[in-house]
Amino acid sequence: MGGLAIFLEEAGLSTTSISLIRINTEKVAPPRALWVPFELGRPLGAPNDPDFQKRVVHDALALLDAEAGPVLVDFPDDAPATSSALSEDEMEGLVCLIAPPKLPDKNAPVSELGQPLVKEIGTLAPWYNLAVSKRGRTTVGPSGLKIAEAGKYLAAFLEDQATPAPRDDIPAGRALKLSYEDLKAYYGEAITVQPGFDGSGRVEDWLFNETVLGKVLWRLQDICAASDDEYYRYLSGKSIIPDRQVEKLG
Repeated sequence: MGGLAIFLEEAGLSTTSISLIRINTEKVAPPRALWVPFELGRPLGAPNDPDFQKRVVHDALALLDAEAGPVLVDFPDDAPATSSALSEDEMEGLVCLIAPPKLPDKNAPVSELGQPLVKEIGTLAPWYNLAVSKRGRTTVGPSGLKIAEAGKYLAAFLEDQATPAPRDDIPAGRALKLSYEDLKAYYGEAITVQPGFDGSGRVEDWLFNETVLGKVLWRLQDICAASDDEYYRYLSGKSIIPDRQVEKLG
């Protein structure tokens, strides 16, 4: 989007934008950009909070007052906690809280990840279905795969990067990206209907550090970073693990 903004400005149109990855925006240097410290996929912050979202939009539009750039301004606040979780009263009669299968060793062989991942996906299914019913929408689906198929493909890719993609109408790298993005969306939507997971930071910590999928994604990032394929290396630095999680390990 930053690159497109540059071309639009050259054509005489004033632009402003919202950035979720600051380092990318610094390199592209669009005419005007507001960097927000929110998780990927939420450029306006937490859902169901129109007042906060209006603040973000207002600050982005305010950058149009700058006649020349590049201008990069930091939004001053973190996103507030979401209000999408069920109350304790709403929880009555529902199934127990998620207890994903844990691997005994964080350094377990790749071959031991596939079966627990599929089991974990199944454990989350009632919560995901509840989330879709409650919200009337979902962001899962761009891969065109059933969620269990996406998980199996991801696990198979860890063992053998030559594993055929489950779709032959798009490049293998694109199929891989869509698969893990669908899985992250599935996990995120499922967990946020549970009490105690109403903050985006807590959801992110849970996904990447307390689930089998998190272990799979960390392994995937390492594999892609060491790949000879330029696109896989690009994915390792851009979209598999959020910068915030990587920085916590540093």
